[in-house]
Amino acid sequence: EADRTFEIIVENHEFKLPEATLKCQVGEIVKFSVTSNDLTYGFGLFREDNSMVMQMQVVPGHKNHILWNFNKPGVYTIRSTEYSGPKGYAMVVKNAVEVVEKL
Repeated sequence: EADRTFEIIVENHEFKLPEATLKCQVGEIVKFSVTSNDLTYGFGLFREDNSMVMQMQVVPGHKNHILWNFNKPGVYTIRSTEYSGPKGYAMVVKNAVEVVEKL
C-alpha cells in the first residue's frame, strides 16, 4: 500500500502533473498512477546523472501504476521511454520529483 499517490495524465505528448514538483520523503512508498488519454507512452524516472531509476509503459484508457520506495534524497526528471511519434523526444519534465529526508 502506498504512503503517497501522484495522479499523472499524459496526452498530446505532454505529462500533466498535479503540481509543478512532486514532493515525497525518503522511505515512503510512492505510487505513480499514470493515465494516457491518447497514445501509448513510456513513464521513466531519471537521476540527475541521466541514469534511469525505473520505467513503465503507459497504455491509453487505463490507470498504469508503479510503486517505488526512494531510499535517499534526490531530484528526478520524468521522461517518456516509449516511441510515440516524432514529438515524443521532447517529453521531458526536469526536476519533476523531489525526495527529501523529511517533509
